[in-house]
Amino acid sequence: MKKQLPASPMLFPMPALLVGTYGEDGAPNAMTAAWAGACCHVPPCVGVAVRHNRLTFKNIDLKKAFTLNVPPVRLAAEVDYLGIVSGNDEPDKLARVRLDVSPGSKVDAPLIAGCPVNLECRLAQKIVLGSHAWFVGEVVAVHVDEELVDGKGKIDVAALDPLVYCTSTTDYRSLGGRVAGAYDVGNTLKKA
Repeated sequence: MKKQLPASPMLFPMPALLVGTYGEDGAPNAMTAAWAGACCHVPPCVGVAVRHNRLTFKNIDLKKAFTLNVPPVRLAAEVDYLGIVSGNDEPDKLARVRLDVSPGSKVDAPLIAGCPVNLECRLAQKIVLGSHAWFVGEVVAVHVDEELVDGKGKIDVAALDPLVYCTSTTDYRSLGGRVAGAYDVGNTLKKA
């Protein structure tokens, strides 16, 4: 038997990302977003849902750009704070959590230095859905800490130790270990 719950975007886990933007005064801002993900391979695109009242919403509309920054588990407190406090109320909240930024190389949005992976995104589309708008960004540059990249150009996810979020329990978690190789484990069923 299954229990029916109220309709919600119940996906497990969701990435805990920091969305980096610049305001009209050039000040950097970051907000935490878990409603985000990949949405196209060619061209490479990601999307993020942002509430209409957020400073990030205004900044993306203004600059037509944002970054998605992947924080490690060790930044859980900082990530949570950046989700609790609005840039509308505390304009220099990045300084409070002691996270440095640097300018993007291709877009007018900041890279968050404490995050080992940064995706620079040029706004491709904005879809107004209701309480949130879905901002689709074409990924125009990816920055990864060198020690996380192996000889084949793959990211060592275990070393990255990305922070994830679970909606139903409202908590942050780390990822477990590898289960199986995609495109390999399913082939065992073909042979059966």
